[in-house]
Amino acid sequence: MGIIIILIIIMLIIKFNGAKIKGNVGEKRVANILSTLDNTKYKVINNLMIRTERGTTQIDHVVISIYGIFVIETKNYKGLIFGSENDENWTQVIYKNKGKFRNPIKQNYGHVLSIRERLSLDSSTNINPIVVFTNRATLKVNTKSPVMYDNNVIDYIRSCNSIVMSIDMVTRIYYDLLMFNIDSKDVRKEHVHNIKSNLSEREKKIQNNICPRCGKALVMRNGKNGSFIGCSGFPKCRFIRN
Repeated sequence: MGIIIILIIIMLIIKFNGAKIKGNVGEKRVANILSTLDNTKYKVINNLMIRTERGTTQIDHVVISIYGIFVIETKNYKGLIFGSENDENWTQVIYKNKGKFRNPIKQNYGHVLSIRERLSLDSSTNINPIVVFTNRATLKVNTKSPVMYDNNVIDYIRSCNSIVMSIDMVTRIYYDLLMFNIDSKDVRKEHVHNIKSNLSEREKKIQNNICPRCGKALVMRNGKNGSFIGCSGFPKCRFIRN
């Protein structure tokens, strides 16, 4: 069992590093697209990292304007992408191969919370989360939150044309985020290390039939579509082992 867990952890690290390289390519592509926005109306910050009480958070892109704040999560995945608004994980299908990845809507919601917390913004401040996929993917998703291809993101941002913030507030938020942005390579390496550690710890718990979300036992349960392994803390915890 110990050898199996070690092998799984090694595979997760290799997969994480590969995804990071692909992710960087997608982020640069979207950064180039966002650079076409009128810089007198829109302030763009790419690869933002801020610290909150919950730790460090890396955010792909933030656009600040009098029309609101846009928080963008970029995915450079290929193949068919399936998912819904409230799914814990989404599915990537390439030919006969399937893989799971964290629901990017939920991931980006955490980024929105981090910005609100770091800047002490209340709910009245308009923050728009956007999930963007490059054209390597074919989206088959069912969501209310905006999920789109990268070549549509500019039109979407420009379509939000109701003024919700003053120019002074835009300027303050922009420079506050620049001030809070962590440039230190050591801190950024620590952030990546923490992600890898969290992935490894999560996999260890699942392999030992422990819910990674609440710590209760994972048990066999019956649902509409057959048997599955889920958290014994249901309905308070709805974790399902994929």
